[in-house]
Amino acid sequence: MRIKTGVRTDVGRVREGNEDSYLMDEPLFGIADGMGGHAAGEVASSTAVEALSSGAARVNSEDPESLVALIKEANRAIFDKATKDDSLHGMGTTCTLVLIDAHRAHLAHVGDSRAYLLRDGDLSRLSEDHTLVGRMVREGQLTEEEAAKHPQRSMITRSLGIDSDVRVDLRSFDVRDGDRIMLCSDGLTSMIDEGTIKRVLQQTKSPQAAADELVDLANEAGGDDNITVVVLDLSGAGDAPPPPPLSASPVERATGRTTDAPLGPPPSSGSPSNDDPGFGRRVVRKMVVTLVILAVLAGAGYGALRYSLNNSWFVGVNDEDVVTIYRGRPEEVLGISMKEVEEETGITLEDVPEFKRADLEEGIKTDSLEEAQATVDSLEELVQNSGRSPRQNEESPN
Repeated sequence: MRIKTGVRTDVGRVREGNEDSYLMDEPLFGIADGMGGHAAGEVASSTAVEALSSGAARVNSEDPESLVALIKEANRAIFDKATKDDSLHGMGTTCTLVLIDAHRAHLAHVGDSRAYLLRDGDLSRLSEDHTLVGRMVREGQLTEEEAAKHPQRSMITRSLGIDSDVRVDLRSFDVRDGDRIMLCSDGLTSMIDEGTIKRVLQQTKSPQAAADELVDLANEAGGDDNITVVVLDLSGAGDAPPPPPLSASPVERATGRTTDAPLGPPPSSGSPSNDDPGFGRRVVRKMVVTLVILAVLAGAGYGALRYSLNNSWFVGVNDEDVVTIYRGRPEEVLGISMKEVEEETGITLEDVPEFKRADLEEGIKTDSLEEAQATVDSLEELVQNSGRSPRQNEESPN
């Protein structure tokens, strides 16, 4: 098997530093997209790539599980570094790693960086996004188009470094002469659609030119994040069937669960709704306060305000720092609170990894109660992955 390579990483047009890292150690290739704020994301991704590079010699194509073991070693290296340095606490990174031998490729994956295969003009995605919206797409709650614009599209549910262990998706597939494999961070896929990616990979002969053009297009679209693209052109292999689609076989072999199913309780049938008399009484009690707003906004404006309260939700924290689902908006209007408690959870702000606390304190807005509950499910998974157990709220004795 002969492999021609192209790679480019770019800071983008918004970020001050580049938290992406990549590995080009034939036949092992990978990318890592760090997170954690300040320099922590860069430390996480570079630590991952250093661990992958130092252990590359132990990877065996006859034993694809050796890829999983290598990623777990990288995860442990990040976790240990974070526990020894408070400034790095909560850092993490994605990791997408591919090993190519004479006739097969083995893909190990954690996070929302992606792997694609271009074969005979068809582009197929090889990896699943470990994100809140990725799970919602798989469960039929969102379309791919809706997920691409969703405000919580960057909420990752699985990454390296958050816990001492991590679940790794692993799949293997046959490769053939003329295959083109691409690895990329979400700085590419959040800026340009898969149709554009397919066009560039189809029409650009050189793998380096393809990587360069894709990064340039992501920057032209705004460059909101760091962008890393690795393109691999394979030759010298025989014929091979296409890999099974993700919808039919998400992962050929995985450690632990292969999907991010909700961990929290199902929605309560007793949750207040617009038809709930108790909810109506609470609204009436607030009418006196909102008269001030009525004087400013007048009839139509008030109607819009009530609509916003009754048809908006967000996940935030209450005065006791308990993660809570609210109906309404986190912002105040003329000093008036525009939120109602919908549901308290068993998670405290202290339970949540540091990199998500600011989002909760500001309020994570959602378009529906179901989406808010899915956000809480994702937070519960983050808490579990961080090695902490959500604290259950204790009721006061009667």
